[in-house]
Amino acid sequence: MRKVVFAVLLMVSVLLGQFSVFASPDTIAPDSTGNSNGLVVVTNPKNQKDSTFNATYIISGYGKEGTVVTLYNYSSNDGVYKKIFNNTQYVDANGVLQNAQTAAEVKIGASGLFMNTITLNQGGNDILIRAENSDRVQFMKLFLTKYSYNLFDIIKSLTN
Repeated sequence: MRKVVFAVLLMVSVLLGQFSVFASPDTIAPDSTGNSNGLVVVTNPKNQKDSTFNATYIISGYGKEGTVVTLYNYSSNDGVYKKIFNNTQYVDANGVLQNAQTAAEVKIGASGLFMNTITLNQGGNDILIRAENSDRVQFMKLFLTKYSYNLFDIIKSLTN
């Protein structure tokens, strides 16, 4: 019995260890500014504006090791940027499929690379990237448009 309890506790600690929690705030005011510009460089998207027909979008780049990169989406209802959470699935110790929400944030490792996939809302998505390393904070804004497959959006995408 003790072995089973130990195995379950070990599995829970391993699974929860994968969902690292960093000190990034849950919301950020639109007029917030950082105090640094050299923590990260975003390579995808190549420009601050991009459009796609896909439901998800990969934001990636490189930066200083140890930097925490967090993604936020602007909420027009609240007038603030809110931390993005992604839905993930995993199999627990009993073999049951579980759903969990994890923040769209990553700590840059030794490779210097970061990547995160976000789900886009239909239309415009005002995204804020917050990078933090000790007392240095950098903000970058992106605007991603998700088009639908209707004729109007297809024509509109050709002009962007």
